[in-house]
Amino acid sequence: MRNRSSQFQIPLLGLFLALLLLVPTSSMILGGDDDLGPPAPPAQQGPRIRFEQNSHDWGEVLQGTKIEHTYRFRNVGDGILRITQVKPG
Repeated sequence: MRNRSSQFQIPLLGLFLALLLLVPTSSMILGGDDDLGPPAPPAQQGPRIRFEQNSHDWGEVLQGTKIEHTYRFRNVGDGILRITQVKPG
């Protein structure tokens, strides 16, 4: 004669597993894995120049005075940055 408690173990285990599949996970409730807002736009390909400063205040300068300023920049893109035809603005 079989033990009655072992007869109920398999159906109860199956019912328990079925219920686990029906319970929504926290990512389903929240609508995603994180709450960081919309996804970032796709990265641009090719060279991209970024300046530390876009302008410089020269102050008051007397006519004929030689002045210099270094504009620092870097290539933040993924291609080779070529600078050609530089003209004073």
